[in-house]
Amino acid sequence: MMDDACDSVLVRLAVLPMLLMLAGCGTTRMSDSKRTATEQLLVSQAIDRAVMRVDVRPLAGRSVFLETAFMDDVQDGKYLESALRHQLMASGCLLAKDRDAADVVVEARAGAVGTDRSSVLLGIPATSVTVQGNATSTPELVLSKRSEQRGVAKLSVYAYERETGQPIWQSGEEHVASHARDRWLFGAGPYQDGEIHDEPAFAGRAIHKRDAKADAVPQDPAALAGMVDLSKPKVFSSLPAGGDATPREPAAIADQRPVDLPTLR
Repeated sequence: MMDDACDSVLVRLAVLPMLLMLAGCGTTRMSDSKRTATEQLLVSQAIDRAVMRVDVRPLAGRSVFLETAFMDDVQDGKYLESALRHQLMASGCLLAKDRDAADVVVEARAGAVGTDRSSVLLGIPATSVTVQGNATSTPELVLSKRSEQRGVAKLSVYAYERETGQPIWQSGEEHVASHARDRWLFGAGPYQDGEIHDEPAFAGRAIHKRDAKADAVPQDPAALAGMVDLSKPKVFSSLPAGGDATPREPAAIADQRPVDLPTLR
């Protein structure tokens, strides 16, 4: 009887911790957005870089109305519109709330805003096989694999006098792309790099800090004078560039590229 009692006590002592552990179990619900964060970062970065290449300083001090009716069907058109307004404001333009209150109308159009993808595989891709009516699949056998996604933005802006329709300025075409690349080696990966990553990463974890000086793009200080980097913090004064709120005559045509960023190749 004593042995049976001891066995019962031992069983209870063994089961009790298991019950305590089971009592602490739970689940977490996870979901993904309709568009991946990588896609959104690629598109927004391409838009930002294209807009920063548009030199609107010839319109500084003028009252301008941004016409965006031609971008109604553009994906991420609202983000592009906001970036253009930011660029106009940062360059000393006076933004008018309606068309009739402006001296100058600035029209913008986007030839392309979106992403595309390419991939290269060295190995045997995953294959579906049907044997006697039973479908099965073989796994992917990878020696080396690379997948690259690009965000592309093509933008053009021009301005004219609201009352007379006389042309004042045009930006020319700005065609910019951003990149993100994933690589696998003998099935290990992805090794991630590209312009949307602050530093190279392995499966989302940073590997080492990127050398900012090595990645810096040479820029012409004379061309950059007076330009505003939209990605950096800044406090604006209450007056437009130069401190004079009086509108001044802009240059007839401007086709400068103040920010020397690489174009689409």
